[in-house]
Amino acid sequence: MLLARALPSYPPPAALNDAEALDSTAIQTHLGWILNNDLFRKAPRLSRLLRFLVDCWLHGAERDTTEYGIGIEVFDRNPASYSTGEDPIVRVQVGRLREKLRAYYAGPGRHDGIVIAIPIRSYMPLIRRRGNRPQEHEPGYVLAFYALRSVSAAPAGALFTQGLTEELSHHLFRSFGDRVLFHQCLPPAGAPWPDSADFRLEGSIRIDDSLVRAAVRLTNTESGALVWSEQLDRHGAPGIAMQEDLARTISGALGEYLAP
Repeated sequence: MLLARALPSYPPPAALNDAEALDSTAIQTHLGWILNNDLFRKAPRLSRLLRFLVDCWLHGAERDTTEYGIGIEVFDRNPASYSTGEDPIVRVQVGRLREKLRAYYAGPGRHDGIVIAIPIRSYMPLIRRRGNRPQEHEPGYVLAFYALRSVSAAPAGALFTQGLTEELSHHLFRSFGDRVLFHQCLPPAGAPWPDSADFRLEGSIRIDDSLVRAAVRLTNTESGALVWSEQLDRHGAPGIAMQEDLARTISGALGEYLAP
């Protein structure tokens, strides 16, 4: 049964100040304000999805936020015949929800004291209080991150690159939140890019004996100009520690470049 329930009217988000605890009442108040905004009032399916996910977060019901569980509870799929492999409705709608939340916090919710985001590759929301830094000083760009490519002949190259992509996705989300859009691969030559991000981050990994070289670059999608590039060398056996180090270094350097 759907966990969400009808919400009463709520005061404006300005009533939620930094001194208040981030408790269930504050989160429900914030959710009510979001759902009363035109962006969500005119999108009933996304509103129902957001309400369900936030309710799961409040109840600690992470097990209910699987793709299958959401399809059954939110989109009324038949448990006897529903297949997530054949019916992508949850993946599609969660992607739209990420975009809708991003639009809300870039516009009508830019001064809200609480931020709700759906991390990449997750359906459980991340709910946090906005930092003390004023919203008008926060960057408004969107960053598209494309999975790193392995250009190494070494058998371990592909696995190491996949792990580094996962690690970098995590660090980018921690640094930039829902302004990051993740894509598994670059589009074919000549094909249009699948989103309207302001910047595109891509790169490659080469492994040669005991040397690992990570090359990453940032492109302005409007002009096509290369605006930032890093080449990082690491010596030793490729493993989790090296992935963490590279991801932390790349995310930190990128954050310094993009800092307002």
